Amino acid sequence: MNKSNNKLLQIADTLEHINEHLVLLAIDTEHYAMALQAVQTDDAISKGVIQAVIAALFRDSLFATDASEQMNSVLSMPEMEVTQHE
Repeated sequence: MNKSNNKLLQIADTLEHINEHLVLLAIDTEHYAMALQAVQTDDAISKGVIQAVIAALFRDSLFATDASEQMNSVLSMPEMEVTQHE
């Protein structure tokens, strides 16, 4: 295997590792948001803060999921031979 193919394999492995982290981030943020939904308070300000944090967590979960789907798309592209031009 030549250097270019080795480099491509290293990049693919790194991208797969990053993708795994994105999936875990999406799951964790969604779970945190769901946990906060269980918090009960009569204080209007506290309710507003909790709702804002829940919304931000769900938004971040969607962002991480979208980024993971894009990463999957990149990782599933067909392999191509890389030639170096000097």
